[in-house]
Amino acid sequence: MLPPEQREQQRTWAVESLREAADYAGERGVRLAMEPLNRFETDLVNTVEQGLDLCDRIGRANVGLLLDTFHMNIEEKSFTEAMTRAGDRLFHMQVAENDRGTPGSGHVPWDEVFRALDAVGYNGSVVIESFLPTVAEIARAVSLWRPVAPSMDALARDGHAFVRAYQS
Repeated sequence: MLPPEQREQQRTWAVESLREAADYAGERGVRLAMEPLNRFETDLVNTVEQGLDLCDRIGRANVGLLLDTFHMNIEEKSFTEAMTRAGDRLFHMQVAENDRGTPGSGHVPWDEVFRALDAVGYNGSVVIESFLPTVAEIARAVSLWRPVAPSMDALARDGHAFVRAYQS
């Protein structure tokens, strides 16, 4: 709940730091991808629109976005609109279900997600990011208080099969 001038100062500091990191990375052929996180984890960048604004302010071609269906499910009105808006600034894609569990086990509109990836010509990795509350520090950091899959092996196996079905 920062006043507008403090919020702008936050963004200015982020731009300055990330521009410096982008220049260093760019000299080495490395791209940086910023991930919009949901409102319960940060207040700096929650949506694709905010992420693109930060990318524009940084002004470096090697800075883009990492999109994550878990966060998008909370913050975006439309997966298609958000992903289309990201376009060629979409550098990396993470997938998880609405409860951070195995893709395909909840209500994320997967047809829409994979159609949008095709529409923007995304050809990078699609990575499952999920957790079980077996590591207390991670569980606490992401507020995961119950298991969202029977095991990490089951999550990996079932999630991989689900994602591969869309990619064939």
